[in-house]
Amino acid sequence: MRDAPAPVPISKKVGYTNAFIAATLMGFVGFFARHINAQGDFIALSRMMCGAILFLLILAAKGRLWELKSYKISWSMIASGFFMGNCLSAYIAATQYTSIANAVFFIYIGPIISTLLAIIFLKESMKASTWFAIAAVFIGMLLIVGLIKVDANGLSFGIEFSQKTFIGDMLALYSGVGYGLFLFFGRYRTDVPGETRAFWNFVFALIGITCLFLFTKPTIAQMTSTDWMWWIAIGLVCGFGALGACTIATRHLKAVEFACVSYWECVVAPVFVGWMIYNEVMTPIQIIGGILIIVGGMSEMLMSTLKKAFANQAV
Repeated sequence: MRDAPAPVPISKKVGYTNAFIAATLMGFVGFFARHINAQGDFIALSRMMCGAILFLLILAAKGRLWELKSYKISWSMIASGFFMGNCLSAYIAATQYTSIANAVFFIYIGPIISTLLAIIFLKESMKASTWFAIAAVFIGMLLIVGLIKVDANGLSFGIEFSQKTFIGDMLALYSGVGYGLFLFFGRYRTDVPGETRAFWNFVFALIGITCLFLFTKPTIAQMTSTDWMWWIAIGLVCGFGALGACTIATRHLKAVEFACVSYWECVVAPVFVGWMIYNEVMTPIQIIGGILIIVGGMSEMLMSTLKKAFANQAV
């Protein structure tokens, strides 16, 4: 058996680039999902299947299939993939039982959860500027999805709970917790190359989604040839592309660094999908929310880049 190669050095540039790619492509999930007449977990299956197959082909093309045996599978790799599949399935299912605002709010507590877990268990530090960045992007998300509203009566927080939406809210809460755990466990095993980590993530995500099928029992009888084309497309773009880039990014970035950039998805969805494709008008409050997300995400990236530049000059 060949010896495992030396690990690729951690690169903030690679991390932030892949984080932006992931968040941008994630923003198109709604665009693709609108064209597929199928249950949410079956749509999520396409994203995991395409990701696993394409990363396997990449490893084969590079002559690196032997890495799948050289790197020992750990509990953190299994957990990261399992929660990736479960959180996405739960999120899509939640949108069918509760409001979009509630579903978005809960899944986007995920980056906050991963940041807190990383501070506690991985001892990752948090600067004052980082707290500002995470606060800015989180408030920006609340403004974009309409959870914070400003009208003649003043400022209001628009999240609502009822017995009717209880199941959907619990699914949404689980999606947020699962998303946070996926990001957190992705911070382990940075010795494993990105493509190999991504392949195993998708494999264990497939296993997780398949377990859900025992309860949801999805049907595909209603799907047309057009549905199948869109099903494959969402797998390629939002599965292989978005989640693959996400897996690579979490290897190079701290949890809070990835968290700040991940909220860029909240800008992509209303601007590039809602406004440019469906002519959905953004309100002034949503525009302010988008600006906060951009400022928060860019500030953390710029601070990290400048810190590295000054450190290199000092040397």
